[in-house]
Amino acid sequence: MRFIHTADIHLGATPESKMDWAVHRGDEMWGTFERLIKKVKEDEIELLIIAGDLFHRQPLLRELKEVDYLFSTIPDTKVVLCAGNHDAIKKGSFYRNFEWNKNVYFLDSKTVDCVPIDDLGVDVYGLSYYKNEITEPLYDDIQIKNPYRINILVAHGGDDKHIPINKRKIMLEGFDYVAFGHIHIPDLDEANRMAYSGSLEPIDVNEIGPRGFIYGEVTKQNLNIRFQSFSKREYKHAEMTVTTNATNMELRHTLMEFIEKEGRDNIYKVTIVGYRNPDFDIDLEGLAQVGNVVSVTDRTEPDYDFEELYERNKDNLLGMFIKKYIDQDVLSPIQQKTLYYGVKALLEAMEDKQ
Repeated sequence: MRFIHTADIHLGATPESKMDWAVHRGDEMWGTFERLIKKVKEDEIELLIIAGDLFHRQPLLRELKEVDYLFSTIPDTKVVLCAGNHDAIKKGSFYRNFEWNKNVYFLDSKTVDCVPIDDLGVDVYGLSYYKNEITEPLYDDIQIKNPYRINILVAHGGDDKHIPINKRKIMLEGFDYVAFGHIHIPDLDEANRMAYSGSLEPIDVNEIGPRGFIYGEVTKQNLNIRFQSFSKREYKHAEMTVTTNATNMELRHTLMEFIEKEGRDNIYKVTIVGYRNPDFDIDLEGLAQVGNVVSVTDRTEPDYDFEELYERNKDNLLGMFIKKYIDQDVLSPIQQKTLYYGVKALLEAMEDKQ
């Protein structure tokens, strides 16, 4: 049986909404989900698993109708989904009593329940969140009803506040595949027949790396799974090293070249490291305008000429501080940091007094 496992799609989220270049990010989340449905149809996928957090918050009725319409375009595919901690089925939720298309199986139980899909010879186990936090290990000690069918667990969670997961216990329960959601980083464990698909699109600056879904083929004897990158954008970390001769134009050109190579659609978290001329001020605001840059962090250190500083300040506190270090043949990494930060602090204090 061919399946696609996805999770944490977070429809309704608007990442980086304060950035001018991110004004359409919310629409992109929908667009990527629509592309996924088209791929399901093109690849003749038999089972689509959505392991929670289809929505970023409580879905509107019109949003459920849009999603259900997309499901109706893949009538030959069975769709299994559950509510996660972000779109938990709270009082008044439109998830309650929503009439899904006939190929959709919504795991709406508060405790683990089994939903048979006879056309595929599959039993799917899972539950939905009815509150944002669940601290009980609800996936422990599940009893499989029919070991001769393909048994799949759809499980959203994995931390102390969102259904703690004991992977060893779940493995011993005998599932043919476990489709995890909640953790946004893809994590495949084919040997133990389980995986986190990660988010379909990245929604946070710390979600560095590819995002997509898991394609799989499963029988009672074998499981083959692979991660497939699918997101429109990807968060990437750009680290640039400055020299004492660096200029702001050089830094901008270096970043522009990096973005051109790695992809203009991607989103960049920029860190600047190295030793710069003490009189050189890095134009952080200018670098932030180069492309889809979400943050620029300056971690450079001034390249002080300690001998010269000592000669000019041998009669004051700064000179005495420097002398304690320059008389030593070799400085440890901690001593080097202490020297740099101490000189910087003392110079700033001397400037404030002027």
